Amino acid sequence: MSIKPIRTCIVCRKSESPSALIRLTLIDGKVIPDLKGGAPGRGAWLHRDCAESAIQRGSFKFAFKQVKNPDVSELINFLGNK
Repeated sequence: MSIKPIRTCIVCRKSESPSALIRLTLIDGKVIPDLKGGAPGRGAWLHRDCAESAIQRGSFKFAFKQVKNPDVSELINFLGNK
């Protein structure tokens, strides 16, 4: 019997399969979408529809346990291109 992984969106707190969410990771102070799912380090999961709220609320500071808000420019670029 195989157990399917479940992840929780950092904004709306709804649990979903990883395929329904975007995994983000923090690299050199920047929030980077981890499309292949293999980046090292702490990951944060997010619905695409929740991304704007996460940016406005500064949710990544807490998700990645940072003192200040990380740079979200890479995430904004990614969202603008999709």
